[in-house]
Amino acid sequence: MSEVMRQAGLKQDVKTDRTVPVVAVCDSDLSYAGRLVEYLRGEAAFPCEIRQYTSAQKLMEDPGINLFRLIVIAQSQYDEAVKNAGFENLLLLNESDEWMEKPENISKYQSITNIAACIRTMSAAGETPVVSSLRHGSPMIRIGVYSPVSRCLQTTFTLTLGQILAARRRVLYMNFEAFSGLEKMLSREFEGSVSDLIYYNECAREKLAGQLEMMTEEVGGLHFLPPMKSFIELRAIRKEQWSSLFRTIEKVTEYEYLLLDLTEHTDGLLDLLRTCDTVYTIVRDDPFSRARYLQYEDLLRRMDYEDVRMRTEEWRFPVFRELPSSLENLTKGELAAWIREHLLREDG
Repeated sequence: MSEVMRQAGLKQDVKTDRTVPVVAVCDSDLSYAGRLVEYLRGEAAFPCEIRQYTSAQKLMEDPGINLFRLIVIAQSQYDEAVKNAGFENLLLLNESDEWMEKPENISKYQSITNIAACIRTMSAAGETPVVSSLRHGSPMIRIGVYSPVSRCLQTTFTLTLGQILAARRRVLYMNFEAFSGLEKMLSREFEGSVSDLIYYNECAREKLAGQLEMMTEEVGGLHFLPPMKSFIELRAIRKEQWSSLFRTIEKVTEYEYLLLDLTEHTDGLLDLLRTCDTVYTIVRDDPFSRARYLQYEDLLRRMDYEDVRMRTEEWRFPVFRELPSSLENLTKGELAAWIREHLLREDG
């Protein structure tokens, strides 16, 4: 299609060469759709012709629609006619906060880079591949660590616990803090973040195992995923996306434990705690800390999360004279010794 025709908004005649596959972008938001189309056309060697439609009606009126490689459509345009058309390869731009298992969808408000990458993957494959299971051992144990009490050593505790377990087991740690500081603490620059895995899980699951292995970092024998760069990214991920990612990690890896260092910045915090086999909560005995914990317990009761409370184990620390200054040496010192003793009492 010529640039003149594109800029005039004219459709190419359907009798033209069909050797070039077509990707349709349908959205009444002209500004958004225009930016997406422009970005796709600007990508080097993008294999498809891009056509833009302002409504589902105009899309459905195109006589060549059944030959399109991929249809990308905003949720607001996903009407009954489109639903019932039986398109084999369709990507919905999700405009709500609600998780949709079908059709294949991605948040419209993700970065345009992620959306374009998803479009490229789906248009190249013609379909979304189904990830195969690689797990040979027992199911992965999911441990959630969360406390409503601030400055209670939650992250130090979780990393130490992870390193202790990692001495004998395969353990993966995930951090959900607004600002983890791990890059600075470790003097490293991480390759990507867990947000990349969210993308791969939604758009290219067959590549997720390789991507996870490539980006996984290690500290003191404990594997961990680079956390989100900011709380803005973190809050944009829905609880269903997290749950789906956890399931996929279990399916395509041999990790025996998944340690979730959770915070209130995580969407669906209580629902994610509900999916954990065990929940560890750090408590303190000062008046403010005790009041916060009682308020949290009351919330669990009022919102029918009693099952979370029932599987919660409280950890009450003594006063430690000194903590390791390096994240590489967390298995040494008073905290690590105390955790080991506590775990031994549990097993006994």
